[in-house]
Amino acid sequence: MQSDPSKAPCQKSTTGIIPVMRNSLKVVRADDAPDTLLDAWTLTMQAQGLSQTTITERPRLIRQLARTTGTDPAALTPHTIIVFLASIDSPVTADSYYSIIRAWCSWLVRAGHRNDDPTMRVPRPRVPPARPRPVTHPQLDAVLALPLRPATRTRILLAAYAGLRIHEIAKLRGQDIDPAGGTLTVTGKGGRTDLLPAHPVILDQAANYPRKGYWFPSPLRPGQHVAAKTVGTVIARALRRAGIDATAHQLRHYFATSLLEAGVDSRIVQSLMRHASLATTGRYLGVTLTQQRAALDSLRIVAGATLDTGADSRA
Repeated sequence: MQSDPSKAPCQKSTTGIIPVMRNSLKVVRADDAPDTLLDAWTLTMQAQGLSQTTITERPRLIRQLARTTGTDPAALTPHTIIVFLASIDSPVTADSYYSIIRAWCSWLVRAGHRNDDPTMRVPRPRVPPARPRPVTHPQLDAVLALPLRPATRTRILLAAYAGLRIHEIAKLRGQDIDPAGGTLTVTGKGGRTDLLPAHPVILDQAANYPRKGYWFPSPLRPGQHVAAKTVGTVIARALRRAGIDATAHQLRHYFATSLLEAGVDSRIVQSLMRHASLATTGRYLGVTLTQQRAALDSLRIVAGATLDTGADSRA
C-alpha cells in the first residue's frame, strides 16, 4: 500500500510545516550544500549548450522556491512542490515553474544526490489551450506609419517579416545577413542555428547596419548586444503609441498567420518559424470570421432556399 504524501511526517520550517519524505535522499555529503549543487547544475547546463536565459533563470527559480518554502532545494517533497505551485496565480507560469523544478530534480537523481524524483508524484499544472492572437494587417500598417526610430522600425520588421523572437532580434549580427545570397542565419532556442531565406524587406534594412557586429549593441555593456527584454519593451511601446494592445511576440504570430492565410504549406511555415513540432504550428491554423463568411458565400443557393415573403406559405 502506497503512503500518502500529504500524511508524511513533518518538520518545522521558517514558513510553516513541511512534510519530510523518508528514504528520498541519499547520504548528504558536505559538498551537497544547496549553492554547491546549484553551481554544479549550472555547469552541467553550460556543458549541454543551453541558452544563457535558461542557465540563469533555472537556478533563480529554485532559490526562490527554497526561500518561499523554507526548504533545502535538494530535499523537496511532492507536497512542498504542490504547495509552491498552488501559490502561483498564472497556470502558464505554474507550468513553466513545474518544468524547471522537474529538470532540477531529474538532475539531482542523475548526479547521485537523490534516490527519487519527487516531481513524478506531482501532477503537471493544467494550462488552458490558448490561440495565438496575431497583430492584424491594419494594425501593422498603423504602427509602421508612426514616426519611429530606425532601430525600432527594424525590430518590428524583423518580428513581422522574419518571425524572430525578441532574444533572436537582440543578438542579430551583420554577418548573419547575406544580401547576395538573400539569406538570414538565426540562432534560436538552445543555440540552434538555422539558415533561412530573408524577406526583401529585411534585406533592405541590412543596408542601414554594419556588415559585422551586433545590429543592436548595448549602450551599457560594451561589446554586448541589447537585452531581449529591452527589445520587447521598445516594440510594445511603439504598438501602444498606435493604440494597439499587443506584444512583440504577436508580431511573430502575424508572420505565421499571414503565411498560412496565403496558402503556404504548414510544414514550410513550421520550418520558417523553427517549431520543433508541427502541432505547435497547427495552433496558428485557426480560421477568421472573414474566412468563415467566404466559405458560407460559396454555398450554392438551390431553388426553394429563399422565402417569398409576399406569398402564402404553409408550415
